[in-house]
Amino acid sequence: MKNYNVLVGVFTTAGVVLFAAALFLIGNQHKAFHHHIVFYTNFQNVDGLPKGAKVRVDGMDAGEVQSIQIPSSPAQKFRLKMNVDDQLHGLIREDSLVTVETEGIVGDTFLLIHRGTEHSSLARAESTLQSKEPFEMTKLLEQAQGIMTQAGTTLNGLQGTMMDVTRHLDTTLDTATGTMKNVNSVVLDVHNGKGAAGLLLEDKATAADVKQSIANVRQTTETLNGTSTRIDNILSDVQSRQLIPKMDDTLTAAKSASQNLDLTSQQINTTLKTAFGEDQYGEDAGTNLQQSLTNINQATGNLTDDTEALKHEFFFKGFFKHRGYDNLDDLPVEQYRAGQVFKPLPEARQWIPATSLFSRDGSGEEVLTAQGRGNIDAAVGQLKEIYGKPLIVEGYASGPSPSEEILQSRQRATLVRTYLQLRYHLQAKNTGIVALRSTPPNATGKTTFDGVSLVSVGPKTR
Repeated sequence: MKNYNVLVGVFTTAGVVLFAAALFLIGNQHKAFHHHIVFYTNFQNVDGLPKGAKVRVDGMDAGEVQSIQIPSSPAQKFRLKMNVDDQLHGLIREDSLVTVETEGIVGDTFLLIHRGTEHSSLARAESTLQSKEPFEMTKLLEQAQGIMTQAGTTLNGLQGTMMDVTRHLDTTLDTATGTMKNVNSVVLDVHNGKGAAGLLLEDKATAADVKQSIANVRQTTETLNGTSTRIDNILSDVQSRQLIPKMDDTLTAAKSASQNLDLTSQQINTTLKTAFGEDQYGEDAGTNLQQSLTNINQATGNLTDDTEALKHEFFFKGFFKHRGYDNLDDLPVEQYRAGQVFKPLPEARQWIPATSLFSRDGSGEEVLTAQGRGNIDAAVGQLKEIYGKPLIVEGYASGPSPSEEILQSRQRATLVRTYLQLRYHLQAKNTGIVALRSTPPNATGKTTFDGVSLVSVGPKTR
């Protein structure tokens, strides 16, 4: 009996020591036993940056994002509260810059505080640090596409202009050829004494009249000489003002701009061919991207299987049984209507009619409108707390058949959930959808509805 008590005591002591050591290691990993100092920063876009993300100072782990304050209007920014290890306070100055970085290409997103300069003052606690918005590849691609479109339009315009010039030259040459033929015909008729000109050459009286006419022409010529002198003076004035060289310079500049445009177009084409060309194994960018997506889908499927197996383990089975569901994407509709998943179904919810949310695009599919996104934001503001709790998007639709109602109500719920996850950076495990056709749960007091309802339910998820 004595030996048994000794063994129990040793086993208990060892268990307590191991538990304390594990607690210390976990707390030390999250810097729970370090002194922290609080700083703030503001960002227009916090895409992919969740609450609890790491905070690094000059590349060294220093803390985490404690909270994200949602702006009350589109003109304002997200306000982030950061806990930073006090040991790294000396590197953080008033001119320190906060940026959003990513570990690798598809790694986790974190905040990086760049060290300040030596001559700048030490940043005070609770102060707001300057920030730099993250770089978006999509905007660069949109600008490149715009440049290519403008270049193509310019080249098409130049091609049309050259075709017009060529057509006018052909018309002018045809006209000149016809004129020369007419002149040759007239000269031949005059030589043969035909027409008025031939008659003048044969009749002496007419010849005398012609001489008088020539004299008159000479007098007219003298008058024209005076006019020519005045024209020469005008031309001299034009030359003195250097109008012709200026016109030449303008044409030269236009030609240079056209050449530069051609060169720019060639460089853009070369860059695009390099970016989307084949790699060392003969595969193009599209094939490599498709293979990468396939690998990601396979990895996600394996992770889903592992997670599903974990749900049925002894230590986690009770949690999911107590919570009432395994996955918010697969909520049982009938149990949800009866309040068996979330007991009871909450009375506080936000109803948004379909007419103020959706419109149809050219293909006839429903899409969110700008007014609809604003109505969703207003509804979220009424829910107050949406982080850390299950947020259910109930979809409702009235259709010609039950299958159409199920399909349309699920599509509506999916559109709204996607907007909420992108807009408010909600975790996927905490956002669910349920397609209720056109009939709400009995607890809501409504008999029919067409639109979407936002419901924040239950305790905080782990």
